Amino acid sequence: MSVLRPRNRLVNFRLSEDEFDKLRASCALHGSRSISDFARSSVLDRMEAAPNSQFGNQGRLFHLDHKVAELELRVSQLLQALQTSPPPPHPALFEHAIAARSGASGD
Repeated sequence: MSVLRPRNRLVNFRLSEDEFDKLRASCALHGSRSISDFARSSVLDRMEAAPNSQFGNQGRLFHLDHKVAELELRVSQLLQALQTSPPPPHPALFEHAIAARSGASGD
């Protein structure tokens, strides 16, 4: 951070022992210099995230729900198209037609 913008504001919050242990483990996992550095970068990253992910897991779940609903609609449309179209001919009919052509050409 630039010297022109010193960090002089303080944010304080409490954690349970379990939450603090998880925070410390996450700091180590991500290679953060300190808990403060990790917390600051996490909050700032979250603030700069795309609007559809601003609600974290809720935003992701909403997006996934939307995609699943879209897939369900398309599968339903495909099933309906299959049900209203005539069934494809049996593969044996193709073999019979090919054999008949081969015999008719004199091969």
